[in-house]
Amino acid sequence: MKISALAVALVAAAVIIFAAKSSKHEGSVTALPDNIVAQIAVSPVKTLTSTTCAKDGCPVACEAGDTLLSAVCVSGTKGRFADTLRVEKGALTATCATTASNILVYCGRP
Repeated sequence: MKISALAVALVAAAVIIFAAKSSKHEGSVTALPDNIVAQIAVSPVKTLTSTTCAKDGCPVACEAGDTLLSAVCVSGTKGRFADTLRVEKGALTATCATTASNILVYCGRP
C-alpha cells in the first residue's frame, strides 16, 4: 500500500472515530430557517511531520489537549507504525528507528 493511500485511510478513520465520539443524540432535530446556511465542521485531525530520524529518531508529540491517533515511520516508499510510543513530560511521544526518513503523526481533538 502506498504511503499516501495509507495516510488518507488513517485520517479518514480518525475523523470517523472523532465524529462518532463527539456526536450527541439528544432531543429532536430543529430545521434551520431558509436564510441560514449550515456550516461544515472543520476536521479535528492535524498532521505533524519530522525529518530528523537519522539524527534523533524523529520524536514527535501532539500539542496539549490533542490526542496522538497514529504515527507512521516512512522509509523511502514504505511505511510502518511508529517503532516506539512513550510518555515524556506527560505527553505521548512517537519515535522511529534512525533508518526512517521521516515520521507522520496524526493528532486529534475530540
